Amino acid sequence: MNGELAKENEAIYRVNNSIIGPTDALYKYLRASIARAVQIRFLVAFITESGARLLAKPLREATEWGTPIKILTGTYMKITEPYALEYLMEKVGEKMEIRVFSEPGRSFHPKAYFFDLDNDSEIFVGSANLSWTALTTGVEWTYRLRRSRAPEDYDQFSQEFDRLYHLSLPVTKEFMREYWLEWKHG
Repeated sequence: MNGELAKENEAIYRVNNSIIGPTDALYKYLRASIARAVQIRFLVAFITESGARLLAKPLREATEWGTPIKILTGTYMKITEPYALEYLMEKVGEKMEIRVFSEPGRSFHPKAYFFDLDNDSEIFVGSANLSWTALTTGVEWTYRLRRSRAPEDYDQFSQEFDRLYHLSLPVTKEFMREYWLEWKHG
């Protein structure tokens, strides 16, 4: 973790728990939390190229500090863009794990951003997927829940993330070849 960057981000990291954008965009909270995190986990229904481009650099910096990153996304309705997954894998690197929820016929629509910090953990739960619009200019509502304030609630979310993550498929080159074909043929 980069202490100087974390201090710099503290200036933009307001203590709001209710984030209702677009004038109070979720992006600034995610950037600040990424800079402070000792572990990062994202659970998003879909990822677009614009979202991947927005967060690739701060996520790569986090891996350079040794922060493990896990992302769980979905392919339901083929909204996740294959290029977004490839871009994240290329720009963030091997220290980030991406998996996809795979249960045919079941919708997958969660949006949660988990950050384990030195002295606490927090989760942002709301309506924002990993896209530029959702994280910056869209009308998206998010609530930040801190483990120190509601440990049972936080742990329930965290345990469910872990359960879903372990049931999901890793994003490999073979997966990407197949997904590109499915995505193109809609």
